Amino acid sequence: MQMDRLDKQIRRCDQVVARFPRNPAPLNERSLLLSLAGRDKDACADILKAITLTRGAKPGTLDQQLQIDLKLRGELCNSPALQ
Repeated sequence: MQMDRLDKQIRRCDQVVARFPRNPAPLNERSLLLSLAGRDKDACADILKAITLTRGAKPGTLDQQLQIDLKLRGELCNSPALQ
């Protein structure tokens, strides 16, 4: 990833999120980029929305790595350091 092109990469993710609003994966990816850009509140908003989208999913339908990412990033968002 080229850090000097981070804003452009975030804009690309914005387009994917807009195109697939019910898919938690693009939100997860964008949250990582937002975090790298120092936009922790925005990153956490994406994670919380992605977690909400996964509620009620049928067992075995969510990618295992996505589940792990959301769990860990969700915990980070709830940590006192980010409050």
